Amino acid sequence: MTAQRTLGLGDLLLYGAALNFSIRWLATAAAAGPASLPVWVLAGIGFLAPLSIASAELAGRFAGDGGPYAWSRATLGPFWGFVCGWIYWACNLPFFAGLAYFILSVAAGALGPGAQTALQDARILLPLAVLVAALPAALHLAGLGAGKWLPTFGAVASLALLAALLAIGATIAGRDGPATDFATADYVPPLDANTAILWGTMVFAFGGAEGLALLHTETRGGMKTVMRALVATAALLIGGYVLGSMALLAILPATEATRLDGLPDAIRIGFERIGAPELAPAALLLLALAMLGSYAAWFGVAARLPLAVGVDRLLPAAFGRRDPRTGAPVAAILLQTGVVIALVVLSRAGETLAAAYDFLVAMSTLSYTAPFLFLFAAYFVAARRPAPAGAWTAPGGVRGAQAIAVAGFLVAASAIACSLVPSPSAADPVGATLKLLLATGAMLGAGIALYLFAARTARP
Repeated sequence: MTAQRTLGLGDLLLYGAALNFSIRWLATAAAAGPASLPVWVLAGIGFLAPLSIASAELAGRFAGDGGPYAWSRATLGPFWGFVCGWIYWACNLPFFAGLAYFILSVAAGALGPGAQTALQDARILLPLAVLVAALPAALHLAGLGAGKWLPTFGAVASLALLAALLAIGATIAGRDGPATDFATADYVPPLDANTAILWGTMVFAFGGAEGLALLHTETRGGMKTVMRALVATAALLIGGYVLGSMALLAILPATEATRLDGLPDAIRIGFERIGAPELAPAALLLLALAMLGSYAAWFGVAARLPLAVGVDRLLPAAFGRRDPRTGAPVAAILLQTGVVIALVVLSRAGETLAAAYDFLVAMSTLSYTAPFLFLFAAYFVAARRPAPAGAWTAPGGVRGAQAIAVAGFLVAASAIACSLVPSPSAADPVGATLKLLLATGAMLGAGIALYLFAARTARP
């Protein structure tokens, strides 16, 4: 059955903003100071541009759903396709756990210093993090009718908060001068652990174009409209991240910004400096709800990946069944919730809250960026094959496409390498890296074990 082309350019732009833009990464950039600004641009050119081009061409070459899983399977073979699809699904799990920490940290900031101090106690933090993880799961178990309102609200709230930060930053800079001296600042980032975390996070922040390209069969104008949306979304992302980072640095200096608390601090200080401190707690609660909406959006998408891809019947049969009343993929939702809770506990073991958050961001970056190695490898192989009639192809022919694939592959690999650099906040840097490798290896090993078991039992 042919999909109805119901989406226009405006629909795609809103979808791209909801899927790709995450306001929390502004804190990571602000903590690195003005040197983060050219790094945003470099990550956009080095990763977002190749990813958008590769995704647009691969979506036109291979019809149907599945995204990176289907593209890798068609070009690299069933095993590598499964590994790519498994990682692409599983990478959301540490992302959810990291979001749970961020949401609680922001909410505590809205409630005051006492709540922030209490949150450092694992006996208080862990039950609250479990509650945050369970709420989106409960909504999605009730079906999309209950689960869809949080993502919609979250997307609107994120863009509204970005607009507020830009307005506050501009007001402070114009009236009192910015907290950061941009004219004399050093725009060359130092070669240290913080810069490594910065680079990995920025590459991670630009992921998502592959999801936008998958909507071409439901878009009026097909790939032409999608390409316009990809270009506009890329401009929105780079502009939003660069200008948003500048706004934070206009409100507070880099020395006072942290990856975890920098954004809430900027919101609170910004409203104080414009004479409206009473609005700060409400804005912080809005930020927490915006991030909860982002969590719920990705949670619902991730839970449906095993259903959408099918994984060639290589997952247990329960993953292919929906609840007859709600239509919810119960097995995937319950599994995701259980793993997220386990990651929350694991990441907090023996660490400060800041180090635990950095660990989960690093694990998210490592596992989420890994499927793009397969995506760019698939693009490199697919570029040698004749394109279907009417499919969009990148300028420069085969050599141009393969050069783009190589560039994207190397940038993705560099982000993975940077994610292995331990957080400066870690109590045991070597142990933190080993814990990261162990957790990621266990995730990958579980997927390979499932593939081998299913392939073995499927033999006649």
